[in-house]
Amino acid sequence: MATIPSYLLSLAGEYRVCSELIKRGVFVTMTYGNRKEVDVYAISDRQKRAVKIEVKTIQQDRFVTNITRKGLDKARDAPDFWVLFQTQHREDDTFNERFFILTHQEICKAQRDRNEPNEANYFAKHGKPRDPSKSVDTLSTEHVKQYENKWSTILEGIGRSALAGAERSSAVSGH
Repeated sequence: MATIPSYLLSLAGEYRVCSELIKRGVFVTMTYGNRKEVDVYAISDRQKRAVKIEVKTIQQDRFVTNITRKGLDKARDAPDFWVLFQTQHREDDTFNERFFILTHQEICKAQRDRNEPNEANYFAKHGKPRDPSKSVDTLSTEHVKQYENKWSTILEGIGRSALAGAERSSAVSGH
């Protein structure tokens, strides 16, 4: 099965996340470039609150977060939310898509829970802690499955209920 080239995969994920939020009645804007600090901004109805969203897109099973490597677990300017998007090309030329939506605190906890056993094993083997700048943080879909399709997390983050987003989305589509 053909895979999407990585330079297009990131864009595809960011556009899909924007599309899903727009369908829920949220105004969003994407940032472009390869040195940006955030992928997407979601803005409240009255433009009183904007939240930062980091999007990670995969075609397999492991998301590379690099949370500890980049110091995002301690950063004051870290994203407010993370959307992990998995897309898999099917034989019939359609795509299987899954979205996992987490707050920054939730993804940091998931990454910590994932890393702690590895850190303990590394320390037992080498007698010193692993250098975070030389490791790669990953999470599988299994690690984040409880956050699948939790779009209400972002809606609540900008001061809207999931129901209000669904009602607005229905009104926009005429259904």
